Amino acid sequence: MASGPSSPTARNDLLDKPVAQRTERLRKARDSMKPLLENTYSFANNCETVFREFRVACVHLRKERDALDSLEEKNVAWRYLCKLCKERPFLHDRVHEVLQILLMSDAWMKAFAEDAECNVGDLPPDMQSDIKRRADEQATEPAAAGYPAPRKVSDQAFRASGTIAVVVQRCNRAKLQTNEETDTWAEIGPGLFVAVSFNKGATEDKIGPAARFLLTAKLSQAKGSKEAESVAAISQRGDYQGILVLPQASLVSDLKDADVRYSQQLQKTGAHRLYDAFVQALHSTAAELAGDGKAAEIVAGDFDAPQVMEVASNGPFMHSFTV
Repeated sequence: MASGPSSPTARNDLLDKPVAQRTERLRKARDSMKPLLENTYSFANNCETVFREFRVACVHLRKERDALDSLEEKNVAWRYLCKLCKERPFLHDRVHEVLQILLMSDAWMKAFAEDAECNVGDLPPDMQSDIKRRADEQATEPAAAGYPAPRKVSDQAFRASGTIAVVVQRCNRAKLQTNEETDTWAEIGPGLFVAVSFNKGATEDKIGPAARFLLTAKLSQAKGSKEAESVAAISQRGDYQGILVLPQASLVSDLKDADVRYSQQLQKTGAHRLYDAFVQALHSTAAELAGDGKAAEIVAGDFDAPQVMEVASNGPFMHSFTV
């Protein structure tokens, strides 16, 4: 009988590999985290794949404490786990296993305690007290407090702002080139393609409500259905939805004497910051609205990269909003 990568036979084969080889796998997984921590779009598109590799490596070293503790730059892994838990709460169950392993290591808990960027509040709620207790035991100085929660803004304030331009198209599938050199693509199935831009009046407190609007408006369809539904409603049933989001500055423009002008666009640095926040808000809000269902898959384009994409649909069903 054949055995897949998650079968007992395959797991035993992996555990039979030399400790040095398993340790090297852990090191490579940590190194894969570094570029994702520096790039919001790479993180959004690849964070689960990299975590899966790190998780497997940790599990295979759970009885090899010295090897697990020997990994350098543990803070990279901790920052990654904190970010993953914060932005992908639906992965808490899978992260839980890794945290239980690291919790038993003084070296790993010391690294957590000494890194001011690690916030215990980002980790799964049922693990926070144990992590804090163990980190306090190893701390050489008080751990830094986490950032305060962002201010809540009403949907009414958002609807009245008119500072974010979006074009939304329903799609059967869409894909985005994430690496031109290797011709690597990220793909979604049924869901929405979203292009977004920001004018000079856009501020970060409008981002969360904008993401919620796109997820709760009846803009999508479930696979095989002809009824318009929201991404959130479909996700709550456990059915798949995907969103491919790209920055598109030219959505904020006007025409004067046959000339197209872009004078009302938000300057690039500010637009980049708001786009990052918008992508993160889509991830967190999609997970929140899905509840016990299946959170929508979010694929995001890099703000500074060429936007090479393909979109397929049964027929154009597109909306333009200024929200």
